[in-house]
Parts: sequence; C-alpha cells; structure tokens
Amino acid sequence: MQIVTVAIADEDAGRRTKFENCLQGEEDIMVLKNATTSEGEMTIDRRLNPRKNISAIDNIVAMIRRLNPRILLANLKLCTDEDCAMLLSLRRECPETLVVLLADESVQQEEQVMQALASGARGFLSPEADSRYLSKAVHVIDRGEAWVPRKMLGKIMDQVLQWCLENSIEVHLDPAR
Repeated sequence: MQIVTVAIADEDAGRRTKFENCLQGEEDIMVLKNATTSEGEMTIDRRLNPRKNISAIDNIVAMIRRLNPRILLANLKLCTDEDCAMLLSLRRECPETLVVLLADESVQQEEQVMQALASGARGFLSPEADSRYLSKAVHVIDRGEAWVPRKMLGKIMDQVLQWCLENSIEVHLDPAR
C-alpha cells in the first residue's frame, strides 16, 4: 500500500489541526507538518521558514516544493488571490502536487471555485466536511480523479462545452451510451 503525503495550507489554525488530526488516524496517509504555523511558533524544519525577500505566494510555492506532498489541502482564499496566481505557480513549479480547495459552499464563492478548478485545482471540500469524506477525497484525488459536489458538475460541463465552441472543437456524443 502506497503512502499518500498530504500538506495543509490554511490560515485557520483550529481547522488545520482538525484536518491534521483526522488524517493522522489513516494508516496510508502521512500528514506533512504545516510550515506556516500560528505566528510566533517555530517551524519544525528551519528550511521551511518563510523568506522575507519574496512574496507570500512565492513563499507558499517554495514551501510546497520543499515538502513535496502528493495532495495539498489549500484554503480557497489563498488560491484565488491575484487571478489564481498561486495555483498557476504550483502547477508550474510542483506539477506532482494535486490541490484540493477548502471552501464553504456559499453562492458568492462558486465563481471563485470554478476559476480555481479551471486553474488546476483537482477538487473542492467544505471545511465542515465529515471526517470520513476527507480521507476518501484524498484517495480519490490521489488516483487522478476529481472531487467536486454533484451540483457543480453541470457548471463544469457547461464551461467545457463553451471552451470547445470558442475554440472550434467539435463535440461528438456517443448515442449508444
């Protein structure tokens, strides 16, 4: 059984601890300690300390590159600043790391979630999600699948079809299915 490594990037220390504790009970998941702990705390590894001469996004990307997790659970607010710059940087700098968004399901965030998914996020979880779904989502994403609520699938398909139309790509549906 292959171990899935997970890092958590969330500014809410309580929520981050909740996710860490939930995943640490899984025998095939290893939680990598978060480098951006609460202010004033020292990180475990000196190499994970933030650098003062680079942007916050560059600091996060550099930290993820050093930790090299298979899955990154990242707060939606971190991922959707500056036109999803962090997600795009992670795709370029850490292509093996798969990002799962942590966001509530409010209507005002739906567009941000869609933009983040279009920028490379592989899934979406509510921070209030039941702990059994967290482990399942990690395994599904690790297998290369997506983890999104069913209600978003229609919107994702609409965007795919719109992109196909805009790029003159023909879509053929198999009538036998």
